[in-house]
Amino acid sequence: MMKRILNIAAACVLAWNAGGVTGAASVEPAFRDVPPSFWAADAIAWGIGHHLISGYPDQTFKPDQPVKESEFLAMLLRFYADHAAIALKPGGANWAKPYYQAAASYHWPASPTDANVPITRGKAAKLIAASQGFHYDTNNAVQYLYNLGVAKGRSGTPSLSGFGKEDRLTRAEAVQLIKSLADKGVAALKKRPDQPSPPLLAPQAELYPFMKNRKWGYMDASGRIWVDPQFSDARPFREGMAAVYFNGKWGFVDANGEIAIPLRFDSVNDFHEGLAAVRVGYKYGYIDKTGNWAIPPVFSLEAYASPLQYDENADFRDGLAVIRTGGKSAFINKTGKVATASYDQVKPYSEGLAAVRVGSLWGYIDKAGRWVVRPQFDIANDFHEGLAAVARSGHYGYIDKTGTFVIAPRFSLGDLPSMSGGAQPHDFHEGLALVAVDGKFGYLDKTGKLVIPPTIDFRNKTNDYAADFSDGMALVRVGYRFGYLDKTGKMVISPQFDGADDFSDGLARVRLKGKDGYVDKTGRLAIKPQYREAYPFRQGLALVASDGYSELYYIDKQGNRVTE
Repeated sequence: MMKRILNIAAACVLAWNAGGVTGAASVEPAFRDVPPSFWAADAIAWGIGHHLISGYPDQTFKPDQPVKESEFLAMLLRFYADHAAIALKPGGANWAKPYYQAAASYHWPASPTDANVPITRGKAAKLIAASQGFHYDTNNAVQYLYNLGVAKGRSGTPSLSGFGKEDRLTRAEAVQLIKSLADKGVAALKKRPDQPSPPLLAPQAELYPFMKNRKWGYMDASGRIWVDPQFSDARPFREGMAAVYFNGKWGFVDANGEIAIPLRFDSVNDFHEGLAAVRVGYKYGYIDKTGNWAIPPVFSLEAYASPLQYDENADFRDGLAVIRTGGKSAFINKTGKVATASYDQVKPYSEGLAAVRVGSLWGYIDKAGRWVVRPQFDIANDFHEGLAAVARSGHYGYIDKTGTFVIAPRFSLGDLPSMSGGAQPHDFHEGLALVAVDGKFGYLDKTGKLVIPPTIDFRNKTNDYAADFSDGMALVRVGYRFGYLDKTGKMVISPQFDGADDFSDGLARVRLKGKDGYVDKTGRLAIKPQYREAYPFRQGLALVASDGYSELYYIDKQGNRVTE
């Protein structure tokens, strides 16, 4: 009896008001726009035969025409009517009413206010998942269809972006989706629970950029592709957002793999403290994570090192960011108001203080712009681990945040190797600072004791070298070969590599005979050199290129390829 009620209702409403659909045919019609070779020809014939949809009076089907939400809902309920008793009362002039009444009784995510709105592929996925008793967001609903085997993604790979979640569902795609349900034996209609179902996709703190065919996309730590390779450039995530570039403009994707902020900016910085510096034309300002202007673009590019280059000086740190105008620098707060006096040069805040220069001398100010350490130094580094390297009269030492020397300025700038812009003292890293004595590198602790005596001679014929500590190890170069010291000063990995990086995540990139691999802290080759290019490990994954640069993919710490 229930099936008979539905069939009567279907007969009344099969002529969709906006779709121009005629009465259902019992045999396959010959549509002028659906040749036998059309990709969905079989599905369309199946849908006609099962009275889910019809063609138009002019013998066309219009397979690429978008489907409205009410039309897809009707198709879905008609399909289930062959297997379940659904009570639908004829709706009269409002043909969609009984379908929305049924959807409401099953707690499906459909609303009469969207009856005439073209349905997206993502919304269709949510409706299908709901019809099988799952309360999913769009991403999990798409993954449900992939797991069920009723969708493959427009790109041919089961990626979240490849499904085209925001694209309009066409008539051909709609009937193909429902036929795929039938082919998989899906028949029982279920109620969607009020509470969200356990997710199929683990919540992502961030995604990882990777390259294929010289295009960038994003994947999660398991290798699942969330965003198909489509961008000319893509940065790592910071604060849940990642900058992407295509066709001359920058925007941002979020951790759901969605374009959260459209690509409309000429250059962008990463997000810091909830805001990102972005440039439009010859001015820059700051946007929030919705893409709205938190501070309008009124600042001059004078603050940028290059109008097309990322410049960390413009980032917010400790609630303040650097601006530069008229040859002077100052700080603004998050309302865009200038919060300090102007100085000849400033460095971003670090650990609550900022190094600023007045004339030729450097000092430090607090976040209120008050002098904490009066200008008196020729060189002033940022604070690191509570201390800052400062120099005057050709010698350097380390001060605390009151300006008191904790380590007297007994080290000569002349003993440091000459760098671009002059000799520069090293900061503390992991409790030790790299210092030079008589042209040799050693390491200092915070009491001023040379815990690792100066032995690495950068003035010898091979210009030996040492780096800051990272992950408990310090990279050194001796006789054109690279190795590693531990914090006792022991050469735990003898100099043997042609190239190397700092340790990160327990492994370090090393190069032998033109190939990159990874070494662990015992000196064992954890992943043998085999890559043309390799990058540091981060959170268990490393980006590598096996041949050329048209494809960059991730490996885990066992050397297994994560991305397909």
